[in-house]
Amino acid sequence: MLNGVAPAAGVPNHHCSTLRRVRVAVVPIVVAAVLAVAAPASAADVSLAPADAEGVRLGDATKLSGRVTDSGAPLAGRTVRLEVRPHPFDGPWEARRSAVTRADGTYAFAPQLRRNHQARVRLDPLPDGSGGGLSPVVEAYVLPAFTLSFTSRGSRAIALRQVYTVPRAVRLRAPTRFYVGPCKPGSGGECTARRAPLAASARTRRVRAGRYVARARVRIPASFRGRFSYVSCFAYSKGSGMGDPDQRCPERSIRLR
Repeated sequence: MLNGVAPAAGVPNHHCSTLRRVRVAVVPIVVAAVLAVAAPASAADVSLAPADAEGVRLGDATKLSGRVTDSGAPLAGRTVRLEVRPHPFDGPWEARRSAVTRADGTYAFAPQLRRNHQARVRLDPLPDGSGGGLSPVVEAYVLPAFTLSFTSRGSRAIALRQVYTVPRAVRLRAPTRFYVGPCKPGSGGECTARRAPLAASARTRRVRAGRYVARARVRIPASFRGRFSYVSCFAYSKGSGMGDPDQRCPERSIRLR
């Protein structure tokens, strides 16, 4: 059986001049011009990306990693700080954790987040105040925790049930889609079917704060010979702050492999 699948340095200008025989009074002006075009110190490059772009389930750690370089060369032993702000992303940035870059300039964080967050990493400057940096802002998606199960309803039907756990303030409104397809056994007994058609779209009902359930009854075709695969998909609920807002569930069938 298949378990349910939820479905995440600039280059300074170069100034050239030709010195001519001039009076001494002009020399300070030339020197001043040379000092004005001296190249400023370049900022370090800080990258950042989530390990799972589609998001993680509530309760799992969100793995974020990146690398600090200067003109392509890794910067080791530098302190970086993870800063986050939760959905709806209108509050101040909060410093969550710190780390020290490895020999190759890489670093990693694994915070446990309860809703979608924006994240960025700040590189501490050197003692003289130079060499700091800030990564681009990335989206870290957190999905509801869920369990998918079925019970038999006679020889030709099943009752599908999906239970969601979310923070108490979250409201889920999107329907739950259930896909049921054949299970064509391979040489090892595993299912080899590649797609499952949409079998039912069920209302996601609130049981209590932080708890939702979706149920559907599905008839199993005789051609399945009693073997089937089942999958669920739930899209983003507007305003929930859980999951990818651009996520969509397939209209007709879902890929199993």
